[in-house]
Amino acid sequence: MNEPETRLHILYDISKELFSSFPLDNVLKAAMNALAEHLLMRDAGIVIYGDEGEPRITVWAPTAHDVHSRSLTIEQAHAIDRVVASGETHFGKKSFIFPVKVNRKAIGALWIDRAYIGDAEEDQKNLLKMIAYLIGLTCQRYRCRDDASVTEEQPAGRVPNIKPKPHLTQFGKVDWIVGESPAIKKVFETTEIVAATNSSVLLRGETGTGKECFAKAIHALSIRKNKPFVKLNCAALSETVLESELFGHEKGAFTGALLQRAGRFELANGGTLLLDEIGEISPTFQAKLLRVLQEGEFERLGGTKTLKVDVRVICATNKDLEGAVLRGEFRADLYYRINVVPIILPPLRQRDGDISLLAQVFLEQFNKSNDRNFDFAPSAIDILSKCAFPGNVRELDNCVQRTATLASSNTIASSDFACQQDQCSSALLWKDPRDGNGNGPVHSLNPRDATLGGLGGNAVTLSGSAATMEAPGLTERDRLINAMVKGGWVQAKAARILGKTPRQVGYALRRFGIDVIKE
Repeated sequence: MNEPETRLHILYDISKELFSSFPLDNVLKAAMNALAEHLLMRDAGIVIYGDEGEPRITVWAPTAHDVHSRSLTIEQAHAIDRVVASGETHFGKKSFIFPVKVNRKAIGALWIDRAYIGDAEEDQKNLLKMIAYLIGLTCQRYRCRDDASVTEEQPAGRVPNIKPKPHLTQFGKVDWIVGESPAIKKVFETTEIVAATNSSVLLRGETGTGKECFAKAIHALSIRKNKPFVKLNCAALSETVLESELFGHEKGAFTGALLQRAGRFELANGGTLLLDEIGEISPTFQAKLLRVLQEGEFERLGGTKTLKVDVRVICATNKDLEGAVLRGEFRADLYYRINVVPIILPPLRQRDGDISLLAQVFLEQFNKSNDRNFDFAPSAIDILSKCAFPGNVRELDNCVQRTATLASSNTIASSDFACQQDQCSSALLWKDPRDGNGNGPVHSLNPRDATLGGLGGNAVTLSGSAATMEAPGLTERDRLINAMVKGGWVQAKAARILGKTPRQVGYALRRFGIDVIKE
């Protein structure tokens, strides 16, 4: 390692692999193989993170381990997290971790577990630092090429790199939100206004309505767009795990905490943090979360040092938070802190015309992922448009993927759908109480007829039944939404259904943060 010729030879071999024209993961594997030929190492790898902070590519050095069954140890994962969050190199007793940067922002890491500690440690550090720099340049080159790929010709026999057609979205750079319905346009208008501020946002809506997509849109349209967008699903996490995930922990804070770890608040510093399923956190943890939202400071689990962060928090839920507050399950002070600007996302059945647009986008994504060339017959689009899709966009996506997977020809016909063969499993979850026996699937109804019982989506009710308004378990908010849907979103009609005055209905709409949908 002391000889300059040796270092140049290693750099040449690795550069030759990095600047080839193969897919990025293959290029990184080849570079790691070349590095393993020149350096004695116990283990090594490259981790590249995606835009949402999840590992997108993990490449291992060729060792005696089974590559397919390998995963990072807790210590490695925590150390890499710190390096990516800080952008600083980590030198351990027998390991080196170097940040991989694109435009000065760490997007991953090169880590080496050395086989021995030699005399040429500084030379090895400098060499690996240069290699990490070259890996960053390679990642940047691939990102730029991906951005320009829509204008390039595709290889013969391949399905083109399809993106949503310009007419499918009206939302500029936010190309992951598709729709032309008045309901979705109104929500996006609110999103654009809110994005320009630092106000806390509470995204509400049934499951599958795209709350995470709108959180990403708020971040992308804000002045924080060049900072991290970090997300965490709060559901099904114990209080200790949730505290560690959000605030981080010190070494020895609990069994298995072998190293210090930065939490999501630290990782999102300067950017945006999405807390999904916020209604599921325990009352005890609600108090801890309230403090960081109010003061912008916290301590890691097991630590005493107070850390300050600048994070915009977006919360999302499909739970009836007002009812939870009244029952003492959710702190009122936290409710008011996160509910500064509520945005209610419309269910798919209230987005006239968007089902066909979304279905086409999902089919194009399926074609791209599976090297296929499917298309919808007009009769198939007609079937989809008549479906209520109580599971909303997520259910529509699943329906399209399932149908395309099992389709017998490149043109998907109406007969290809599971619901036309009495094999739709989702239909078993959503029954029509007008049937009497509860056997009528909502999928067969006009999308405007169906409404879910509350934001939790635990029960489906239909506006055609008077009993729906007094169904057991419905909150005042649920009954108000059902009345508004039944009355065509006309406050006077909803007032007659509820036996109230239009003024009282208008007040209730404002109190519950319900946006009136224009028919």
